[in-house]
Amino acid sequence: MRKEANLEQWKELYEVTIKIKALKPWKYFWDMDIITIILPNLDEPIYCSIMGRGGEFYGIGTYFGFEAIDGFYRISSSDKLPVEQMPRYQNLLMCTFGSRDELIKKQLEIIKELGYKFRGKDNWIYFNSHEPGYTPYILDSEEVVLLTEVFKNLFMAIKAYIENDLKVDFNNGETLLRRYDEKDKLWYNHNAPMLVSQIQYPVPVLQDELLITKLSKEKCNNGKIEIDLLYLNTPINNKSLERPILPRMIVLSDCLNGSIIDYSILNQEDDDAYEIIGCLINYITQLGRPKTIFVRDEYIQSLLTDLCKKTKLKLEVKNNLDFIDEFIGSFNRFRI
Repeated sequence: MRKEANLEQWKELYEVTIKIKALKPWKYFWDMDIITIILPNLDEPIYCSIMGRGGEFYGIGTYFGFEAIDGFYRISSSDKLPVEQMPRYQNLLMCTFGSRDELIKKQLEIIKELGYKFRGKDNWIYFNSHEPGYTPYILDSEEVVLLTEVFKNLFMAIKAYIENDLKVDFNNGETLLRRYDEKDKLWYNHNAPMLVSQIQYPVPVLQDELLITKLSKEKCNNGKIEIDLLYLNTPINNKSLERPILPRMIVLSDCLNGSIIDYSILNQEDDDAYEIIGCLINYITQLGRPKTIFVRDEYIQSLLTDLCKKTKLKLEVKNNLDFIDEFIGSFNRFRI
């Protein structure tokens, strides 16, 4: 159950954030210059991206773990990723140095209760939690406490980088690493190879042998199709939810003529694997076996891997699903 942060917890977070802001870290880092922090009590690294060197947007994105930073790189490396797809990969705690009109009522109340009097553009500090499937939302107690610990270490890492003139070859895959050495009982800040890991997504196994045989015998239609799972930009909010959710949709399109063959909006409790596998099975039983199936990423690929392998269907990852992207853009605009 969600627990709101108390004023003392917010105060501690704001104090360390103000100290970081005073260092003007965007003068020394680009947003792709990742600062990595390893906390002894966490299994995976924490990654921080400093934004603002371009002079347009100032903030700090904090990514917890390998899957979160993978989403960061996926968004950063794809200039063609539709804006509708970004919530799917955004998994971070965001600190923004913005303007007063960007803040919601609760954020303004916290600042007022803390006694801060921010003035002007890029000086109002506020925080949001970004999680796939949800709208950006104010941090809860656990997130505030964790981010405070991260920012205390981030401040020390940035300070050491500036004052000690640490050399980090960000352009060639290095990161500024802050870690605790159990033997020495000391924190160290130094350059290191970027810590990343290949994400291993679960592969659902289809065990219905009769269905597999039936699908394998369907006639090939030589078609090429796209299939994807995405989020709509119309939040659902009610008292039973801890935070507003973004509805999910499955879309299947024909690559040869651009038509949308099937789409469905999922309920919150619906299982991704069950729904997307079912969508493909329905297509095959009604229209035949496609020559190629295109998906956007390794997650959707993993959901369909076993089915496609057992029925000898060609499955390929293609970053841009043009027809689905065009459809969801129009769909969202129509709903607005």
